[in-house]
Amino acid sequence: MPPSPDSVAQTLRSAPVPVHATPVVRADAPRGTALLGQALLLGVSGDALLRAGPLGPALVAWIAVLALAITSLTWQAGRRVPGEAAAWIATSVLFAALTVWRDADVLRPLDVLATIGALGLAAIAFRDERLGLWAPRLRDTLWAAVAIIASTARGIVPLALRELFASERGSARTRSLRLVVRAALIVTILLLVFGSLLRSADPIFASLVSLPDVDYGEVASHVVLAGFFAWITGGWAYGALVSNPNSVRAPDRLPFALGMLDVTTALGTLTLLFAAFVAAQLGWLFGGERFLHETTGLTAAVYARQGFFQMVAVVMLVIPVLLGTRVLLRPGAALSRRHTKLSIPVIILLGAIIVSAALRMQLYVRYYGLTTERLSTLVFMGWLAFVLVLFAVTVLRDRGRSFVAGSIVSGLLTLVGLHLLVPDVVVARVNIARTATASSDSALDIRHLSWLSGEAAEYAIMATLARPSATEGSEARFDADEARCEAALTLLNRWGPASRTADERARDGAWRSWNAGEAHALRAVGDQASALRRVQHQTCGPTSRARRANRAAQAAAPL
Repeated sequence: MPPSPDSVAQTLRSAPVPVHATPVVRADAPRGTALLGQALLLGVSGDALLRAGPLGPALVAWIAVLALAITSLTWQAGRRVPGEAAAWIATSVLFAALTVWRDADVLRPLDVLATIGALGLAAIAFRDERLGLWAPRLRDTLWAAVAIIASTARGIVPLALRELFASERGSARTRSLRLVVRAALIVTILLLVFGSLLRSADPIFASLVSLPDVDYGEVASHVVLAGFFAWITGGWAYGALVSNPNSVRAPDRLPFALGMLDVTTALGTLTLLFAAFVAAQLGWLFGGERFLHETTGLTAAVYARQGFFQMVAVVMLVIPVLLGTRVLLRPGAALSRRHTKLSIPVIILLGAIIVSAALRMQLYVRYYGLTTERLSTLVFMGWLAFVLVLFAVTVLRDRGRSFVAGSIVSGLLTLVGLHLLVPDVVVARVNIARTATASSDSALDIRHLSWLSGEAAEYAIMATLARPSATEGSEARFDADEARCEAALTLLNRWGPASRTADERARDGAWRSWNAGEAHALRAVGDQASALRRVQHQTCGPTSRARRANRAAQAAAPL
C-alpha cells in the first residue's frame, strides 16, 4: 500500500536538511589560544623593537620572531612548513636585513615593500601549497592574496572575542582561565576610566583613592603600538593557518570574456599608436637639435627634461593590458593565435620605446647630469624589458605558469642588484666624471652631491673640499663658493660630530635603527669635519649670506 501524501510530507518535514557549506575554520588549524599568545608576543616585541623606527637590525629581529612564531604554530597544528613558505620567510628576513646595509632613500622603502610582499606570499603558501607562486592559474593566487589581505585587515579581534567568550569549550582549566581574564579586563577598564574621572571630580575622593602614578599617555602609546602589531600579525597568521582555503575560491569562469573583435580592436589600436610614436622619435634621433627646433621650437636640453617618466608609465601599463587580455580570452585556439600575432608587434614597439627612453636619458645626463630617481627608473625600465621578453616566451606560447614566478623573482633579484650597484654612488661618479671631461661646460652640482645617501658622502666631501677653477672675483667664483658653503653646511648638519644623526647614534638602544651606510657617512664626515668647517668659514661670509637671503626672498615673492 503506497504511503499517503500526509505521511510523505511529515517525513520530509522531519528529515534533516543536508548542509554542504564549507567550514570557515580548517580541521588542522592551531589552537586559538596559541595563536592569540603568539600575536600578543609579536605585539609586545614589535613595540619594544620598532618603536624607535621601522628599519634596521630591529626589523630583522622582529621578522625573525615572526618566522619563529608562524613555524611554532604550524608544528603545534601537526603540519609541516611548506618549502615555498620557508623560502619566502627567508626572503623576508633577507630584505629586512638589506635595510641595515644601504642608506639610500630609494632602496629602503623598496626593501620594506619586498619584505611585506614576501610575507604575503609566505602566508599564501601556508594557506595552501597549491595556491603559491606556481599555481596553474593566476586568479587562484590572486584570490588567496585577497583573502590574506582581508584577514590581516580584520585582525585578531574576532578570534580574541570568540576565545574569551567561548566558556563552554576546552578543559575546565581553560574555561576558568577565560573567566579570570575576562573579569580582570572588566575590572581594569572600569577602574581606570571611572576611577580617573571621579578622582578628578572631587579632591576628597582623590585623597581616599590613589591610582598608580603613571604617564597614561606613554602607556596608551605602548598599548596602541603593541595592539597594532598584534592585530596585523594575528590576522595574517589567522588567514595563513586557521582560515579554510576552500571557503574562498576563484571562480572557474570569469564574469566576462573577450572575443575576436575586442582583441583586434584593442591591440590593433596600441600597435598603430605606438608605431606613430616611434616614427616621431626617429625624427629627433636622426635629425638632431635642428629638427627639434624646427618641429617643436625646443632645444635639445629642454627636450631632454620631459617625456622620460611618461614613457616608463606606458611600458608599465601595457604589460598588465597584454596579460589581462590574454586571461580574458574566450576558449579557442584561433583566438589565442590572433592575440599572439597582435601582441608581438606591440612588444617590439615597446622595445623601441624603451630604447628611445634610454636615449632620452643619455641626452638628459649630457646637459643636466644624473639623478638617483632617473637612474632607478631606468633600471626599472630595464626590468620591464625583461618582463616583456618573458611574457613573449611564456604567456604567448601558452606557458603562463612560469611568467608570474619569473617576473617576481627577477624583480627581487633586480632590487638586490641595486644594493650592489648603489644608485647614489653611481650618480656621484657619473656627475663627477661628466664635469671632468674637456667637452663639458657645466659645473658640478655640489649641493646635489651633499644630499645623496651616506654611501656617497666621500664623493660629496671630495667635491666640497676641491678649490673651484673660476677666476677670483668673478660671478662664477661667487656661485662656486656659495655652492661649497651650502654643501659644507649640509654635510656637517647631516653627518657631522654635532649633527642630529650623531646624537641619535649615541643614545641608548640606537642599535635598533643602525645602518651601515649611515655609519660610513658619519666616519667620513667626522674625519674631515675640521676641513669642512674651514670651507664653511671661507665661503659662508656676509656676501654669501646676503645672496642666499636675496635668493630666498625672490623664491618666496608672488609671481
